[in-house]
Amino acid sequence: MRLRPLKKHKGWSEIITQCPICGKSGWCAINDEKDIVRCMRVPSDEYIESGIGRQYLHYLNPDHLSQIEIEIVHAESVDKRDDEHLNMVYRTLIEEMKLSSEHLYHLRNIRHLSDHEIAQRQYRTMPTTERYKVAQRVLSRFSESTSLLGVPGFFTQAGNHGSYWSMAGMAGLMIPFHSIKNEIIGWQIRVDEPPLVLDMEGAIKGEVMRELEPTPFGMRRARCKLFVQDKEMEVILTEKQEKVCYSKSNQFVFKVVLKQGTRYWWWSSGSKDNGSSIGAPVPYHLALPTACLPYWNIGESPEGIIDCSEVWVTEGPFKADKAAEALQKPVFGLPGIGTYSLILEPLKHLGCKHIVIAFDADLIVKPQVQKTLELCAEFFAKNTDMSMSLALWDLSLGKGIDDLLNEGYLPQLSVMLE
Repeated sequence: MRLRPLKKHKGWSEIITQCPICGKSGWCAINDEKDIVRCMRVPSDEYIESGIGRQYLHYLNPDHLSQIEIEIVHAESVDKRDDEHLNMVYRTLIEEMKLSSEHLYHLRNIRHLSDHEIAQRQYRTMPTTERYKVAQRVLSRFSESTSLLGVPGFFTQAGNHGSYWSMAGMAGLMIPFHSIKNEIIGWQIRVDEPPLVLDMEGAIKGEVMRELEPTPFGMRRARCKLFVQDKEMEVILTEKQEKVCYSKSNQFVFKVVLKQGTRYWWWSSGSKDNGSSIGAPVPYHLALPTACLPYWNIGESPEGIIDCSEVWVTEGPFKADKAAEALQKPVFGLPGIGTYSLILEPLKHLGCKHIVIAFDADLIVKPQVQKTLELCAEFFAKNTDMSMSLALWDLSLGKGIDDLLNEGYLPQLSVMLE
């Protein structure tokens, strides 16, 4: 497990690899004693509100991680700059980057976006090589040599002739996050090849050591370290192939599956020298119909160009972009369904009277999502006088609101708060 000490929260570290509670990477944190986890995704009765949203407290047994190797990542990171500066640098970055043909194909044929929408949304591609050249071009357009300092995604690394600026993150499709003032305040990367992780149940612990060459059929493989009872072993696992163990009395012991991990990652560099974390606060994304975008001035909120009395809320920037275009409504894309507190003040600023929650249709089979939805309704009932509805549709028509709209359907609305 890789951990990065949090400067602003002494005694806590960000979990860079898999969280022991939700099994996903990023956002979650663990204390120095390794017996409390602040998980961003799995609700619990105890929680704290933070600059990155609601963090749920989960208590571990003292020996829960005793066999897992802990790696502490130290870096001389810096605090994130203000939104105005981030927007200035990120809009310059847009002019210095391109969209690959592979990602253009994905947006056209998988996401069903028009070329006009793609151009207006300003998606870009994070290249695999020569990122330092992009960083140099961006920096050369500013008078201050420290302009990239405090901008998540950029960092310095040592070279033969001194340190130089480069860009962090895995290769993939870059999606900008816009504030209500049309400032680009962050990016997520839809990575081309998500890292491999272990999905484990029962009396087993483990970690992925390194990825290996794929099988002749293209399946990904990895060498993994597993801990079963008091035994440690190294095994090679192939993606999606379950290994299940039963006792002699046919009692379930454990199951382990190698699978692809998180597809969407923040473009951040908090674990690197002179880099910066995306958090405190984590960005939200406000999407408007493309017809509004030419009239949405930087530094101005959009209630003068579109009716903001009803605002939709979904998870993720792609779904928000798609829903805004199809519904002709302003749509917030949350970085996670538990981060709804991030948009409280933006909703008030927009003059919103009615919130429509449009989470994925499989919420009906996910108790954790249902619990989060209940907490979301409770939060807005306590802090606003806005009414709230839940967008519902049959799962067979599509998982996300974007899938539903692609099929030409609209959701039904069910009142949650009068």
